Amino acid sequence: MEAFKKQTEYLEGAKDLERKRRAEDFQERMRQHRNFRNTGKRAAQEEGPGDKVNISQEEQAIKERYLGQKRLTKRRPRRLNERKFVFDWDVADDTSQDYNPLYKEKHQIQFFGRGHIGGIDIKQQKKEIGRFYSKLLESRRSDTQKVQEKKRLSGVAKREAKQKWDDRHWTEKALDQMTERDWRIFREDFNISTKGGNIPNPLRSWAEMNVADELKDVIKKVGYPEPTPIQRQAIPIGLQNRDIIGVAETGSGKTAAFLIPLLNWIQRLPKLERLESKDHMLLLWLLLESWHSKLRKKQ
Repeated sequence: MEAFKKQTEYLEGAKDLERKRRAEDFQERMRQHRNFRNTGKRAAQEEGPGDKVNISQEEQAIKERYLGQKRLTKRRPRRLNERKFVFDWDVADDTSQDYNPLYKEKHQIQFFGRGHIGGIDIKQQKKEIGRFYSKLLESRRSDTQKVQEKKRLSGVAKREAKQKWDDRHWTEKALDQMTERDWRIFREDFNISTKGGNIPNPLRSWAEMNVADELKDVIKKVGYPEPTPIQRQAIPIGLQNRDIIGVAETGSGKTAAFLIPLLNWIQRLPKLERLESKDHMLLLWLLLESWHSKLRKKQ
């Protein structure tokens, strides 16, 4: 036990000595630092402003020594094309240009004659070969084959002409020549869209409208040269006495599209004539008598 006590006392004494030594060293360093700062300020005052830069650098070195240095981290730039593989060769990788005289100064072949190398014209050769084969086929054909070929060519020409005739624009066709494709193109040209069943075809002009000539003359006098899209589709439906819901822009002629079929219907009604007769009192008595007889039967 005594040996253990002596050992602990020795260790505690050593720790106290170490603490005192560290405290003395710290005080000594602080004293040296203060002396250094004071002597540095005096030297700066005595030597002048030229040595202030050196003093500041020394102070910065002391701060970095005891306080540590700040780490400057640079931001890594973003590489967008880092993972993209380029399949083409770079121009800088080509070592054959501007160095090798074989590639730099290529030999130019001098042409002579009227064609390619050695006076040979490739185009002329192709023409001659085509003429040769056409003559060979013509000589091997019989008269019947020639006649059949002419008929075939004439049939092809007729089909092409008919196709061109059918593919004319709807403005170049009469009303009875219009196909379903022409009406579809017509609606697309005027931006007409319909929904429903048994919808009549739209009007192409006022002349094709099935109304009285007097009404057409009035339309011309009013100053409508061509029907608007809503009028082209709404008037044929209205002339069939069918209901319609039309959607169009303001000022597109919706009122006229409604009134023209209405006026046509009114114009076709039978005219009312006033009948006058001397026996009108007798007719009135007969009507009253028949009316009373019907009332008696009901009772």
